[in-house]
Amino acid sequence: MKRTVGERRPRPVLTGRALALGAVVILLVVLLASPIHRFLASRSDISTSAEQLRKDQQQLRDLQRQRDRWGDPGYVQQQARTRLQYAMPGDTVYVVVDKGQRSDIAATAGSTAASSVGTSWNTRLWDSIRTAGK
Repeated sequence: MKRTVGERRPRPVLTGRALALGAVVILLVVLLASPIHRFLASRSDISTSAEQLRKDQQQLRDLQRQRDRWGDPGYVQQQARTRLQYAMPGDTVYVVVDKGQRSDIAATAGSTAASSVGTSWNTRLWDSIRTAGK
């Protein structure tokens, strides 16, 4: 095929400049992928740590409030009465038993009172351990 003077040669689809630009872009993606990934991971770690710090500070405030409450003798007395079922001297203690439920308080109190007369505390303790083991 002969070309005439006015005809242009067809342009190649992939030029040297386009190939070099593509290589530079691929090189930049490969080189920057790891640092960008580390940056995003560290941002995520920072936000997670900030959230954990906020939760820990709230728990610390709650524990400090609880510590302050336990410093009050009235609160300690109230907790002893409710949790341990303690009674102050002179108080009358009532035990409410639901209908159909059997109470072993009278039997337990009678056996303890009868066995504890004239014995030392360590003998009563050992007897209660043996009774519990049966």
